[in-house]
Amino acid sequence: MVLNLLFRSLEIWLTVRLLRSPIFHRMVGRVHQKVQHIRYGVPPEEQGGTHLEGQDMKYKKFLEHFKEELKDQMKGNPRNKF
Repeated sequence: MVLNLLFRSLEIWLTVRLLRSPIFHRMVGRVHQKVQHIRYGVPPEEQGGTHLEGQDMKYKKFLEHFKEELKDQMKGNPRNKF
């Protein structure tokens, strides 16, 4: 009986200590993240979201097409691109 009580007390103490540990919570968070990635795929916010690193190139392409369109209109022969 006393031995059972001692083991139960030790179990409670170890459980409390584990649950208060930040390392344990980080590990659980990583496991949860892996499971979510497997089940639902990688969320857009982890993939770069709006892809801000490639926005500069899009603006350059737009400006090139815009300049080309203005030149064509100034010549009087706008192209039908459709």
